[in-house]
Amino acid sequence: MITRLYQSLIAAAAVLFLSAASAQETQKEIDGEGWFDRMSKALTSLNFEASLVHVHGDQIEPYQWFQAVGEPQSQELLIRMNGPDFRILRVGNRVAHFHTSASNFSLIADSVSTILPVAFTEPFANIKDTYQVTISGGARVLGRNAQHLRIISRDNQRYSYSLWVDRSSGMLLKMMMHDQRGDIVEQMQLTSLSIREDSPGVLKEVSDLEMPPLLSDLRILNKPGFPVKPGWQPQGFELITKQSHNLVAESTLVDHYLFSDGVTEYSIYIARLTDDMETDVALSSSQTLFTMRYNDYLITVVGQVPLSIAQRIAQEVR
Repeated sequence: MITRLYQSLIAAAAVLFLSAASAQETQKEIDGEGWFDRMSKALTSLNFEASLVHVHGDQIEPYQWFQAVGEPQSQELLIRMNGPDFRILRVGNRVAHFHTSASNFSLIADSVSTILPVAFTEPFANIKDTYQVTISGGARVLGRNAQHLRIISRDNQRYSYSLWVDRSSGMLLKMMMHDQRGDIVEQMQLTSLSIREDSPGVLKEVSDLEMPPLLSDLRILNKPGFPVKPGWQPQGFELITKQSHNLVAESTLVDHYLFSDGVTEYSIYIARLTDDMETDVALSSSQTLFTMRYNDYLITVVGQVPLSIAQRIAQEVR
């Protein structure tokens, strides 16, 4: 009798241990970081065709979006449906921009990042030093059950995001970018989604398309030449490029510095001040614009950072 009782207790303990382990594993899979990584995997591993609407400022732009994953290279295509024809095609790590009203060019990149931050296609570990992710309930988006994620700045020096991820496939269905007050400054939502077993037909048609030359091959980029330079950037932002070139529209020589934290980016432009240049401009939206005069130079900061941060970035150029 005692032996049976002992065996029963051992069996019960084993069941409880396995149940606890299973619960811990389930919790690990559905925490914020787990959901983010599931989304990033879906964005890079699914064959799909989708329609979406991108809203920023007073502009509402519809797009079609296609992706095919396979050998030898993955492919991705983004087509703007309104206005002049504009398409972005990625084959492997080469991204081509096709414009009817401008020169075509290519870049080296791993994703089409016109609408979504590059970091959304990579593990959350890459940005966890500057962002935290939490889950906050569910919702119904595009007729699908979705998990709501919040991507929040750890230092309040950058914008935050709300994401809705399909519980079934892990695909991103909706995105909102928020400023420091919580106001929406940019948003994207899929209006249709078809996840496929094979490649979307349109990508088969463009697989042999000749890619335009790399942007770096189209012009010679010089090192910045002005004696004033950026002196501060928010934590987590790194310098991506620095160069001196002429602005196409005005033939004005500028030093250009591009910074990114993987999720957002901003640019600093430094130019010699002329009488026709407008100074002391401050505009805040999904793309903040701030200008100020420093001695004989005009400092301009443009990017997805709060206005107060853009102002400090400009003031620290010395």
